[in-house]
Parts: sequence; C-alpha cells; structure tokens
Amino acid sequence: MSTNELNKAQNSGATGEATRRNFCLGAIGAGMGAAALAVPVCAGAKMALYPLQQEGLSGKEYELTTLDALDETPRQFVISDNLNDAWATEANQTIGVVYLRRVGEAVEAFQSICPHAGCRIKAGKMKHPTSGEEQTLFFCPCHGDVFELNGERVNPETTKSARSMDSLETRIEDGKVFVKFQNFQLGTAEKKPV
Repeated sequence: MSTNELNKAQNSGATGEATRRNFCLGAIGAGMGAAALAVPVCAGAKMALYPLQQEGLSGKEYELTTLDALDETPRQFVISDNLNDAWATEANQTIGVVYLRRVGEAVEAFQSICPHAGCRIKAGKMKHPTSGEEQTLFFCPCHGDVFELNGERVNPETTKSARSMDSLETRIEDGKVFVKFQNFQLGTAEKKPV
C-alpha cells in the first residue's frame, strides 16, 4: 500500500469517526432542545385547556337561607365559594348574586344578571309601566327593562332583553332553602347555561 493510499484510509477512518461524533452530538443536542421546548409547550397547553379540566361552580347547589326568613319581597343573596385558578385557590370568593322570594310554601330564585347585556338587576318600589300603580318590581338600570316579581318582562315587545329573568332551581329541605346556581348566555332569546 502506498503512502497516499495509507493516508487516505487513515483520513477516511478519521472522517468517519468525526461524522459519527458530530451525529451523536447533534442527536443529543436535538433531544435536549426538544426536552427544553416541551416544558413550556406542555405548560401552555395545560393552561389553555385548564377550563375544560375543572369542575365548574355553575350548576352547584348552595344553602342560602331558611324558608321562614323569606316573604314575597325579593331579597338578594350572595353566593360564595372557593375559586381555583391554575395552581392557586382563593377562599370565600363571590361567584354570583341571586334573588329569592317566597311564594306560599315554595321559593322562586332568579339570577341577578340581566339576560340582555349582563347588568345587575335591581328590585324596588316604582310605578308599574302599564298600570301606573306603585309596586315592587325588578328593573335593569342600564337599559330600563322592567320585570314582574315572577321574572317576566313587563313589555316584551319593547324591552331590550330577549327573554325574561333567568330562574334558578330551588329545593327546600328541613326548612332550609337550597339554590342551584347557574350562569346563562347573554343576549339570546334561548336560556343556555354557560
């Protein structure tokens, strides 16, 4: 074997060794880069999908008062619960406000959010828009919609709200009043839970 052939063979082996070394280093680097990238990608995906993984507070039942504490005049009750936000929990946070009123031995409950645009509905004495009599009614201070005590719109043809107030399920057990709290989609004629 000539010197040139011997040098070529040695260089070929050295080049093959360098090529293998470069391939291994590249593979290790690519693996480490992929692992480093996977952490924020997985964390981002978890945060994006977080609402789908949580048990919502909407649809949960809450004990709010007793039947004896209610009469036909609507009263507001604040609903509080623990809120879980990613890795933190905030105790005793307000999640909603509802109106309760007694009707005989039953209780009517209404969401305090106007179904039109989400303003907080008020209850108070005012002149009834059609009869002119002074009485207690529900009204939306944002757009002027007025609702009867049973939650129905006073003038459905002229109100901004596409539906009446959103009623909530109630249950009475041993004189205690329980309400199934629920939020609903705004601005639609159909009452759709969210």
